[in-house]
Amino acid sequence: MPEMKPFKGWRYNPAKIKDLSAVFAPPYDVISKKEREAFHRKDPRNVIRLILGNEKKGDSARDNRYTRARRFLREWTASGVLVEEEKPSIYVYLQDYLENGRRQSRLGFIAAMKIDEKAVLKHENTLAAPKKDRMALLKEVKTNLSPIFGLFEDKKGEVRKILKGALRRPVIDVTLDGVRHRVFVENRTGPLQILAGRMRGKPLFIADGHHRFEVACQFKNWMRSQFPAARNAGWEYVMTYFADCVHNPFKIFPTHRLLALPKEVKNPLEILRRRGAFHPASSLSAVLQKLSKNRRESADKNYSFGIYTQKDGFFIFTLNREFTARVGKSPVEQLDVAVLHNVIIGPCFKIKAIEKSTSIDFTRDPQEACRKVKSGEFNMAVFLRPTSLEEMLLVSKRGLKMPQKSTYFYPKLLSGLVFHKLDE
Repeated sequence: MPEMKPFKGWRYNPAKIKDLSAVFAPPYDVISKKEREAFHRKDPRNVIRLILGNEKKGDSARDNRYTRARRFLREWTASGVLVEEEKPSIYVYLQDYLENGRRQSRLGFIAAMKIDEKAVLKHENTLAAPKKDRMALLKEVKTNLSPIFGLFEDKKGEVRKILKGALRRPVIDVTLDGVRHRVFVENRTGPLQILAGRMRGKPLFIADGHHRFEVACQFKNWMRSQFPAARNAGWEYVMTYFADCVHNPFKIFPTHRLLALPKEVKNPLEILRRRGAFHPASSLSAVLQKLSKNRRESADKNYSFGIYTQKDGFFIFTLNREFTARVGKSPVEQLDVAVLHNVIIGPCFKIKAIEKSTSIDFTRDPQEACRKVKSGEFNMAVFLRPTSLEEMLLVSKRGLKMPQKSTYFYPKLLSGLVFHKLDE
């Protein structure tokens, strides 16, 4: 585990904002265009103006969504919309939600983590465009606006006991989209020292925020080049949420694929039939029910995927033994998402360079996938089983990388709960 420490965070001032739920938002990369506009209308001080500002006609190098984010942040700081914590603190974060009708609670904390690329285990490849976007923003605001989502293993549950001792009076208590978010400030020296000792030596796995972590590394190097004499500066750290994956529930959703097929592909199902069998499904819900468990949990160990086209409807497609036998032995190659790309999408439809391709898109929302096929924007939707937490941890420990968009952790962490300024 890299060094972690409390910090004097900046938070929305409840004396200035009557309804705190109106100023928070999910992470920038899960916000749709429709949701983006809704958050912009919700409150003029919503964090969306920092993490995902609107582009305007006439934007220039001096006036654009990144420079506007910097101005908003400065204005809110100067006017008292944002206030700084009096003491270095950690922010204990409790999320309550329902999963299949069962009440679940996830307990973790937010602190500043020393940036150490070798000590942080990653499981997913990243894309150049999102990193370029986040770097442009970070250079302007010089502030972590959302935390990296990190996991650690604490078999004895000692960290959880310390965090429970901080659950006194929340400074934030909001409910958004069925998830209750509570934040508690812990600045007592004793618990903080004990926590640091318990965390020492534990590997950290990134669950969410791979792009932001890599950008934090780039930003650190850029700032070092600007200020070579600085030591232990704010930009040497990145705001991180830490959660014990042994004693907390972790729901991972799949990210489904949308395909725009080449014009010469007249009958995509016929191409797929050469590699497996189709079983008609009555509806989208029937497909999702069939794929609700990952292969580790399911009695069905076959590689199966949901397929939807406007012409043919819904199917379960199961890869036959000939092609299953070609699947590699590494933990990454055996993932459903890797088999989908390596054995089906790439060879059948010649879609390989997904970072640059306009022939593929991603969504966690299966209803959205169907709408985009019905509208003609895409020809086919492919639905996947979820990746298991065990698969993710194994890939990370082996130093391997999953394909992009392999995991979607739920519930997401809210942006705007606390800000970590890097130039202080």
